[in-house]
Formats: sequence, C-alpha cells, structure tokens
Amino acid sequence: MNLNDYLTRISYSAPLRVDLATLNGLIEAHVRAVPFENLDIYAERPVEWSLDAAYDEIVTRKQGGWCFEMNTLFEWVLSEIGFDVTRLSGGVRREKAGDVALGNHLCLMVSLDRDYLVDVGFGGSQISAIALEEAETLHRPLRMALLDAGDGYWRMHEGGWRSAMSYDFRAEPADNALLQRQHDVQVEDPNSIFRKTMTAKIRRGRSYHTLRGQMLETNHPGSKEAPRIIESVDEMRTVLRDLFGLEEPDLERLWPMLTARRKQMFPRSGA
Repeated sequence: MNLNDYLTRISYSAPLRVDLATLNGLIEAHVRAVPFENLDIYAERPVEWSLDAAYDEIVTRKQGGWCFEMNTLFEWVLSEIGFDVTRLSGGVRREKAGDVALGNHLCLMVSLDRDYLVDVGFGGSQISAIALEEAETLHRPLRMALLDAGDGYWRMHEGGWRSAMSYDFRAEPADNALLQRQHDVQVEDPNSIFRKTMTAKIRRGRSYHTLRGQMLETNHPGSKEAPRIIESVDEMRTVLRDLFGLEEPDLERLWPMLTARRKQMFPRSGA
C-alpha cells in the first residue's frame, strides 16, 4: 500500500500536516472523489473486511465503498500521516432499533486540540471534522446535527435536528469482534438493506447525488431536483460510469432485481 497512490486517487496535493486544516482537506477530497456504494454486496460478490481489501477496492480498482471499507482505509491514511485516530463502533438507527444496531457502522475519532468525529463512510455526507459537542454544522447542501443521546452516547443526525437518519456512538475504542459480526450480517443477510437496494452517493461541485435502485436524486444548496427514474441497463451503466465513476460488470444480471425492487417499493409507478 502506498500513501501517495491514495492521495492521487483523491486528487489531494496540499502539504500533509497533523492539523485540522489538513484533516478537513482530506475528508472533503475523499468524499468528492470516492463514491459511497454497495455494488459488491448487492451483486453478492465476496466482501472481506480488511485494510488490504479496502485499499484494493478504492485505490487500485478505483471503485467506491461503504463504511467498513471507507473508514478502514481512511483510518490507515490518517495514521500514516501521524494523526491520533480511534476506530469507533456506531449504531445506525439505534434511536429506534435499540442496542441491536450497535456495530453496524464504523466511524472514526481524531484527537487534536479536542476530539472530532470523522466519517467518510456515511454516504459522503460529512465534508469536515465535527467537534464532539452539541451543535448543528453545515455540510452543503446537507446539515449534520450532533447531540448527547445519554448514557455516554452521541447521536449524529444526517440532515439536521429533525432528520430520521441517525447513528449513535461512544467516544471509545470499538469492539472489533462486534464490528466483524455486524459486517458479516449486513453482507450476508438477504434482508440487509445493502442486499436489497443498490446504492451509490457522491458529491459533485455543490451538489449531492443519491442513487437508490432505479431512482436518482440530486440535492443542491436550497433546492432539490425531481427524482429521475433510470429506465434501462444502458442508462444505468452511463449514470454509474459518468456520474459516480463506477463500473458494474454484472449489470445485465442485476437489472431484473432492480426492476423487481422498484415494483415492490412503488407498485403504482407502472414500472
């Protein structure tokens, strides 16, 4: 593994210093260059949780990744530069699901003058480090809100205080065995959202693009485009390649799964 190859992958050329400006520059460069995606999981290809596998996926093959890949790689990058970084265990939707959700998300904490949440694997929504204090911060076109969830937990809301999408975490080293179990469940369980819905997310300019199955949504600061339905294999291949920078070799095989899921989710759409 080579740090310079990673920096080339994310088009980062500024000096590397152990400070907040460098940390924020790396976060933003990563989420603008590397899409969040679950193509391997959705296609039921083997998915391994390891630094070597994450590096191969994101740097060598120039694909994207999900939290276990993105933040595992980013943890290595930050450590190589000299940051004090701690792996955290998060629980997406723990607010409603309870502690059973713990470990289904991997995020990071970086300690500088204070402790910061760092997460390049939550759909690319975070574009700068977030101090561990109750506050709402702007990550255009999104807002992120961090609050005290009690019992030593923090709760991160994607989209502001009233957002339904959130995850909880404690500012302490993760239980890697728990993370491994939750990783395997999300990869292997047919009821996992990662197995049921093909997803990709990326920032381009000031816009934030989200692909869920055949539905493409684009958010801009202060506005949102009408959802676009991807109607064919060729159109999907073009969107994946040109917008997200992704290649999906099994798209012909996956297309019936995508259309069936759309009919299930939107039975009156005429799909």
